[in-house]
Formats: sequence, C-alpha cells, structure tokens
Amino acid sequence: MRLKIIRMDLPLKHVMTVFRGTISVIRTVVVELEQDGLRGYGEAYEDQHWGISIESMVRSLEMCREKMGKYALADPYAFGRFVAPIMRDNPAAASALEMAACDLWGKLRNQPLWRVWRTDPRRLPISSYTLGLDSLYRILEKFNEQPDWPLYRVKLGSHEDMTILRELRKRTNAPFRIDVNGCWTSQQALEYLDELKTLNVELIEQPLHPDDWDGMRAFKEKCPFPVIADESCRCEEDLEKCVGFFDGVNLKPVKFGGLNPTRRALEKARALGFKTMIGNTIESSIAASATSQFAPQLDYVYLDGPLLIDKKIGSGVQLDRGRIILPRENGTGVSFHCR
Repeated sequence: MRLKIIRMDLPLKHVMTVFRGTISVIRTVVVELEQDGLRGYGEAYEDQHWGISIESMVRSLEMCREKMGKYALADPYAFGRFVAPIMRDNPAAASALEMAACDLWGKLRNQPLWRVWRTDPRRLPISSYTLGLDSLYRILEKFNEQPDWPLYRVKLGSHEDMTILRELRKRTNAPFRIDVNGCWTSQQALEYLDELKTLNVELIEQPLHPDDWDGMRAFKEKCPFPVIADESCRCEEDLEKCVGFFDGVNLKPVKFGGLNPTRRALEKARALGFKTMIGNTIESSIAASATSQFAPQLDYVYLDGPLLIDKKIGSGVQLDRGRIILPRENGTGVSFHCR
C-alpha cells in the first residue's frame, strides 16, 4: 500500500471567527492510500487551539510511510491496530489516515461504506448551515447568502450574542442550533436562558468552559432543550465524565482518531443515554463525505464545511438546503480533484 501526504491551503469564503481567533485560510492535510489501482482519501485540518498543527500531522504520517509499503489492507480494524503505536499521540493525523483506509476498504469491497456498515440511508437528519461568529452586519450578510435553509447553526461568543439571535429571528422561522465553544460564564448562560427559550433554539453546544462542571450541571437542570458537549468530550474516556452534565455529545472523528474509533464511541454514547452529533466544521468534501457515512445513525449533523470553503478539491456528499444526498460511489464516496 502506498502512502501520499498532500498539504493544502483552503481559502474560506468568509473570514471565520470563534472566541479563540480568526482565520481566513484552512491548512489541511490530505492522505492518499493506494492499493490494487484504487485510492482512498482522508483529511484533517490544523487547529492550534487543540494542539493540531500541519507539521505535527505530517511528522506522524511520515513515520508510517515505510510500514505502509509493507502492508496490504484487508480490514480497517486491523489497520487501526497496526498504526496505533505510531499514531496514538496524534488523533488528527490518525483520523486522516484511518479515514483514507476506510475509503479504500469500501472501494476494494466495491461498496459504499454506509452499505458495508448496514445503515439505512432513508433515515437522514437535516444538516444545519453554519453562521460563523462575526459582527452583526457580517452575520446578516452571510445569512442573506443562504436565506432559505431549514436549520441554522449559529456560532456565538461575543457581547452581541443575543442581538445577533434577535436579528436573525426577524429574518427566519428556522430553528437555531447554538455553538458557544465554551465562552459563556455560568452567570451569562443562566441570564440568557429565558430569552433563548423564546427564540426557537433547538439545542446549545458547549455553553460553558470545559472545566466548569458545577456550572454545567446547574445550567443543564434549567435548560429545556438539549445541551451538547464538544470541548468537554475530547476522547472516548470523557464520555462517562459527561453523564449528568450534558444531554448529548459531538463525536468528531478528528477527536477519536478515525471513523471506526468514532463508531465505537457512538455505540458507547448511546449506551450511556446521550443524543449524538457529528460535524465536519470547515473541512472539505473529503472529510464531509467520510462524516456523512454516520448520518443515518445520528440525532444531529452538520456537513456544510465544503460550502464554507472557496476552493473545491473534490466531490462527494451533497446538501440540498440541508437535505443530505449520500454519495453512491464506493468507499466514502469522495473523489479528489487536486492531486
């Protein structure tokens, strides 16, 4: 099996701001695995807040190059065990590599991955469309570009948060899913709660800092809609910690080290009674198509990452105003256009 590592800079359509910084370009690593004339693709992007850099991912992947030359893919579970000793300290790089292996495995089996997993493509939730944190003027400008989605994911974390929600509500009846990235205090969250109830908020993701467990318990007890953990659930071992503090968990593959580890975390989350969410944030169609394979199994999903990027590097899952159209091609259904 041949390994190819491709570094890419993907410009965003709009500058994106979260409480931890502002970005205009996503630095990403695309992994290509080739065997028997077929190629599988995976992807992970740089996120300095999580300690994920392009350089660290490339270093970890380069350590696997020689091993890949001697390996024939037959089972992605065995493949995951094979690379685990090298990749365990870099789940983002592991996710890109394992994602590529799952894509290639489906192609070798001549089936879409969702079919191999025996999931029902008729049961698909609606994907939200993300409005990134920005000034009120810029957020309304972004909204006007996509004014007819049935569901919006609104990134918050500024002094204008409630004003933003009020102004958006004047323009749409669609439910809001709020992502705060842990930047509210417990006092703010409780103060906002009464008005949030009137604004058709469907759920709230990570309202408080991941270390504020007492505040989270108090907020969850009073919040009438689901509270979802993201930064508070960074690995499989964190699932038990979130019991009693959250109603659901965001299970991004980049946190868990790939698609099969995420499947295991998904099963565990359900057993613990959690609602489940997975999103692809601002990744290209490579990661979005891989993430889409989970869609029939999820309560909540967001696959709009490729719509936020101003450079098309592949094709795969499609969104029709939130309606997910799973790729029918084999593997994760992705094709890569910029090799």
